[in-house]
Amino acid sequence: MKKRIIALLMAVAVSAMTCLTACTADEKKTKENEKIQLVFEYQKDRISTDFEEVLESKFDVDIIMVENQSTDPRLRLTNEVTHDMAPDFVLCEYMRNIDKDILSEYFYDLSKEGFVNNYYLQALQSCTAEDGKLYYIPGPSYVYGIIYDRTMFEELGLEVPHNYTEFTELIKTVDAMKLTGTEPDDNDPDKTVEVPIEAFVPTMRWCDMSALVFNTFNYNDTFVGVTNTKWLSDYQQGEGSMTGHMEPAAEKYLQLFEDGFLKESFFTTEPGYRSRKLYQYHTSLMTIESQQGYAYNKQINEDDPENIHELGIMPIYTSDEPDSGYLYAIPRSFIAVSKQGASDEKKLGALMEVMSYLSTTEGQKLLIAGDDYFGFLKEDTSLESDFYTEVIDTINAGRIISNFYFEGDNHGDSVETFMHDATPDLLNGNITVEEWLLGADAARDKALEPKSEPVVYGEAKETLSPLQTAYVCGLAYLNSMDADVALVPVSGYYGTQAYFYSGDITDDIIKLITTENLYFTSNDAGMMNYAVAEMTGEELLTIAANGKDSSMTAIAGAEMTYAMSKENGEQYVSVKINGEELDPNRTYRVASMKGVLGKAEIVKEYDELNFIDMFIAYLESQGGIIEAPTELEITE
Repeated sequence: MKKRIIALLMAVAVSAMTCLTACTADEKKTKENEKIQLVFEYQKDRISTDFEEVLESKFDVDIIMVENQSTDPRLRLTNEVTHDMAPDFVLCEYMRNIDKDILSEYFYDLSKEGFVNNYYLQALQSCTAEDGKLYYIPGPSYVYGIIYDRTMFEELGLEVPHNYTEFTELIKTVDAMKLTGTEPDDNDPDKTVEVPIEAFVPTMRWCDMSALVFNTFNYNDTFVGVTNTKWLSDYQQGEGSMTGHMEPAAEKYLQLFEDGFLKESFFTTEPGYRSRKLYQYHTSLMTIESQQGYAYNKQINEDDPENIHELGIMPIYTSDEPDSGYLYAIPRSFIAVSKQGASDEKKLGALMEVMSYLSTTEGQKLLIAGDDYFGFLKEDTSLESDFYTEVIDTINAGRIISNFYFEGDNHGDSVETFMHDATPDLLNGNITVEEWLLGADAARDKALEPKSEPVVYGEAKETLSPLQTAYVCGLAYLNSMDADVALVPVSGYYGTQAYFYSGDITDDIIKLITTENLYFTSNDAGMMNYAVAEMTGEELLTIAANGKDSSMTAIAGAEMTYAMSKENGEQYVSVKINGEELDPNRTYRVASMKGVLGKAEIVKEYDELNFIDMFIAYLESQGGIIEAPTELEITE
């Protein structure tokens, strides 16, 4: 049996799919001899479009970009590092959720590198592991404050507040002015209705915003200092109770409603409506939003640029004391270096040079798509605009709160969800403060309950490449659908981009290799459904050879020889179905997701099928064993 995976595919495992479809083997070999090759794995929309070009020109390295499009980027990354397939760089928002033992064993400690001094200490403390090491540093973040309509403030003669009392007085002042504006009529989009202009309309529709407000206003009293820090650490590990510690925080939270800062109606305000009120209808003057508000303002008014108002962002003032304003940061991603990548001394030097550059204001702009950028750097020249005028002192003083979860980063937001959902009952006297806090304890305890051992459905005898994985996924389709062959692209749409890792096969592993329900939009209605279409051999090969984003596509059920270095459309050296060469004029039954089948005639749609059930059924038919498919041959 011929070798199925070419040498480079195994040597640079996570990058093979990307680099081998971009250049020929000879070209790649020449590059490798001349330059140090660095594999950079990132999540969708986490980098600028010129990231690769800038780094390659600055450092004379060969950057291999790998997009982690998995439904669980943390799980994919964990499997990569534990299977000796680690990328050199990682840009991932879920680094905090990776098991601490995995971090310490497989990721490089950055704490002694000089570039970490570029960051605010508070930001680094939020990334420091229990062993005192720094396995990742913060990338660009969403930084939340109070976005205000600077144009309306000037027109109405309103002063920007600089403490909590001034803020709440401003709300009362605007209410007393009894201003009105217009919004579209819900019953007739061609008409408008007159509505009051409100001073402050945030959304508390989801628990992350209520947690942001609660944590910010109680930051100094409840979370800062040795005693408070120890309490939070113990609480996150299941020790202690909110009772006896958080009662003052609960009372302060209730005070926000009494003072008019918060209203119960905010818990049903949709985020989109909140944004339209401020940016488009101009029927509110302020909201809680990140720096993205600046871009939303332009996007919402794209068809009517004359409707754009000037905006500003101010801190969330928590009291009348000096320096009481805070911003709240939710990192868009974290940056890490794998020990596998750093094990080569020559490569380590290149890695640290690149990391040093990414720890500058210029470099950080490469780590976010678009203009909505904020980094935790002490000297950030990107903030020199009128939009940031009111928060410059806050940023320079490092008064930026990093988000956290009461049940710890590895367990989600169950406590925050309970507190959010139970707040209306607290406000209406249906539960007491003590009951609210005890309910939070119960949510914490449930979140920390030991997880049951995963169900093992079988075993993968070896690690499969993305194309091999796609082929095996297609075999699972054929096991449940009546078709001659199945098409599975190696891409983030309607297929798989993952490696199928050797070892136990569990629900998590099966989820890792499908993009079912990923990137689903209103325009994709029904495109994720599984179906069988009839098409000619020519049509089948055209779809396979011209997959989305020029991706590889497995033709499962066929004897298939795929040449990695061939031009698009010529990679399918040989395709045999039932032992016979693919006939361009013959009609075949082809199984896939509807999004892959395109305009082909659908003869049967399987609305009830889902990938996990199909794959488990296929595993059972194979005696629980997955091996590299012998029908698939991959050549250079």
